[in-house]
Amino acid sequence: MTSAPKAAKAPDRETTERIVDAARAVIAERGLEGAGLRVVAERAGVSVGTINYRIGDRAALIEAVADRETALLEGARERWRARVGTADVLAAGLLPDLAAAWLDEGAGERRVSAIVTAELALAARREPEALPGVARLLAASEDIWRDVLAGSPGAGRLAAIVADYCFDEQPFSILLAAETDYRLLRASTIRALLAPHWPRVSPAASRWHMQVVERLAVPSAAALDDGAPPQGLKAVIADRIGELLQAHGFATVSHRRVAQAVAAPVSTIAHHFPAQRDLVLGGVEAMYRSMRAALRRTDDASAGGFGVILLTHEAALTALRDPALIPFAIDMRRRRAENVHMMVAKALGIEAAAARDITQAVIMALIGQHIRLGARGEGVSLVRFAAELRDTVRSSEG
Repeated sequence: MTSAPKAAKAPDRETTERIVDAARAVIAERGLEGAGLRVVAERAGVSVGTINYRIGDRAALIEAVADRETALLEGARERWRARVGTADVLAAGLLPDLAAAWLDEGAGERRVSAIVTAELALAARREPEALPGVARLLAASEDIWRDVLAGSPGAGRLAAIVADYCFDEQPFSILLAAETDYRLLRASTIRALLAPHWPRVSPAASRWHMQVVERLAVPSAAALDDGAPPQGLKAVIADRIGELLQAHGFATVSHRRVAQAVAAPVSTIAHHFPAQRDLVLGGVEAMYRSMRAALRRTDDASAGGFGVILLTHEAALTALRDPALIPFAIDMRRRRAENVHMMVAKALGIEAAAARDITQAVIMALIGQHIRLGARGEGVSLVRFAAELRDTVRSSEG
C-alpha cells in the first residue's frame, strides 16, 4: 500500500519573523552592504539554508524587511492618528511641533526602523526595479501625514511635503540628537517650512538661522578642505572616487577598489588619500566641483546636483557606524542649500538675502522627494518642485 505523500511543512511564522528582525538589526548596525545572509543567519540563530527555505535569497530577504517595515509603519500610523484626533493641525499651528516629535521618535523608539528605511530607500534609489517593496514603504510614510492633516481643509497635498522633509532630516536627527546647535538648526528649518503664513520672509529668522549654521562650523571643521583643488593624478583619482561614491555609496569605497578603478597601485592611492576619510572627502569635493560647473550652465540644480544629494543624506547613516565621518555629516547638514540658495529663492519668488532658513527647508524637502520618488524610478526638478511647494502651502492657508 502506497503511503500518502507528506503535507508540505507549514511555514514557521516565529522563525521567519526572527530572521527578518535579525536582518533589520544587522542593517541598522552595519548598513545594507553588511547584511549578508551568513551574518543575518548568525544573528537569528539559524542556518543560511533555513533562510533560503523560509524566505529565499538575499533579495527576497530584503523585500521581506521592507514588508515588515511597512507593517510597523502602519502601527505608527494608528498611534499618530489617535494622537492628533480631529484637530485642525494647521489652524492650531501644530505642524512644526508634530514634525519635530516624529523625528525625535525616529531617533528613539523607532530608531531601527528609521535607519533601515533610509538604507532601503538609498538602495532603491540606485536600483528601483530591484526593490519594489521599498516604494510601498515610502508611500506609507506619506499616508501618516495625510492622516495627521485630515482635520485641516485643503492640506492634503501638504502631506507629501512634510514626509519629504522628514525623510531627509531623519538620519541627522538620529546622529546628532545630543548636539544642541543641530537641534536649534532643525527647529529653524522646520519652522521656516511648516509655520503658518509661509513663506513670510523674516530677516531676523534668517539671521538667526545663519548664526546657528556658523556655530556648527566648529564641530564640522575637520570635514572642510580649504586647500586648492587637486591637480594631475590626484585630481584624476578624486574624480574616480566621486564616480564610485555616486554609483555605489560610501560602503564600497576603499583604497583597493579605487586602485582597481584607476589602474594604479594601492600605494599610489594611499599616498594621495591616506585614510578612508580622505577618500570620501576627496571624492565628495570632486562631485561638488562637478555640480557647481553644471549649475553655471543651467537654471535648475536637478541637472548636476543629485549625485551629491544622495551622499549628503547617506553621510549621516554612514557616520552612525564610522564616527570619523561625523564632522562630515554635520557639514553636510549645516550647509544644505548653500550652492543653490539664490536659485531656490528665485523659484519661490522671495528675497534671497532674508530667506536662508526658507531655502534650506525647501532643499531638504526636495532631497527627501528625490530619494522617495527615485525609489520608484521617478525624477524631480528643483524649479518645478519649488513652484509646486509655493502653491501648495499658500493654498493650504485658505
